[in-house]
Amino acid sequence: MSEEATSLMDLPSPILLQILCTLPPTTLLYVKTLSKSFLNLTLDSEFTKLSRSASIIIHQFYSSRTASRTNTLKLLKFVVDNFDHDPNDDLDLQLYFPIDTFLLVGSVHGFVCFNYFFGDVDSIYILNPTTREYIILPEPQRVRKWPNLVTYGFGFDPVRFEYKVVRIYQEEIRDDDTNGFCYYKSEAQVYTLGKLGYWRNSVEHIMLWVNLYAKIHWLVYDAKGNESICSFDLENELFESFPTAPKYNKKRYWYSRSLGVFGRCLCVCDNYADTHFEVWVMKEYGTTSSWVKEIVINISPECNDWLGNEMIYMLKVLEDGEVLFMWRDDFLFLHHPVKKTLKKLDVCTGNILASSHVSSSFSLKNFEGEVVNVF
Repeated sequence: MSEEATSLMDLPSPILLQILCTLPPTTLLYVKTLSKSFLNLTLDSEFTKLSRSASIIIHQFYSSRTASRTNTLKLLKFVVDNFDHDPNDDLDLQLYFPIDTFLLVGSVHGFVCFNYFFGDVDSIYILNPTTREYIILPEPQRVRKWPNLVTYGFGFDPVRFEYKVVRIYQEEIRDDDTNGFCYYKSEAQVYTLGKLGYWRNSVEHIMLWVNLYAKIHWLVYDAKGNESICSFDLENELFESFPTAPKYNKKRYWYSRSLGVFGRCLCVCDNYADTHFEVWVMKEYGTTSSWVKEIVINISPECNDWLGNEMIYMLKVLEDGEVLFMWRDDFLFLHHPVKKTLKKLDVCTGNILASSHVSSSFSLKNFEGEVVNVF
């Protein structure tokens, strides 16, 4: 009896899709290069739906119900015109990290980056909520002390298959010749998961960040308050900057504009006006003339009390075109550009931070040299 050679491609497509969805991101990137059939499968709409089962991760750090600090991770899943939040999936970090100053940096390929700081302590945690594993990065150089500032970013380099945390340390410099006018001198430090085990100094440079095109992006301001977009290339570890979106208002820039991702494009959310809120999208990356006003939300009297002149963040564009936003750190709301509808989501009662998220079962133990903790 002869045996015929078989391969993965002989399996039914639904089974293959399920297998591909369980692969770690780095392996999946390699699989895409093996054959056109694998590439086509990863582009399949069903694969997209499966790989995006968990859309948003929410970090609740204050509960208005109990009027106390909390430290809870929640997953918000979107299904057609509705959302699903299962309290049984919530992860109470306070049981394992008895501290109350966690800040969510962001999520990449299922890994969630947190920053904890108190006094002279400034720590970074990388957590996988699915595997319940976490690592604590070594203590960085240059301790965070007021009035100096520290900003973090977390991203993935698809060329070297490396995950990197970028730390921007900003030291306040006061100019005695200009009646105490101050500015910030900045430097960057980089930590690569599973490599060397320490922070490396990167190029000096000049606060919101987004991860796009293997680059981390920030909104930055010079000594005169002029706004621009700064990017950090995760492969070459170099900074560059380019002009920001139009309609920049210097009087309100520090609390009315945020940087985000609209589909696969950079966007700036601008809440400077009293009557409306705007979303500007850069259609061609790095090209100033490609900025387009994509969304205008008129602020009606009934929603003026919860869409006032505060920071609004774009979190995700859903499949039907509806857009999920976060107002300050208070709540989430949905806007449909075609139907012109606004809907406030009652997911958390308190202060939150949120990030787009896709769950992954990839173990942190695959990063050689890192000390992995389990809870």
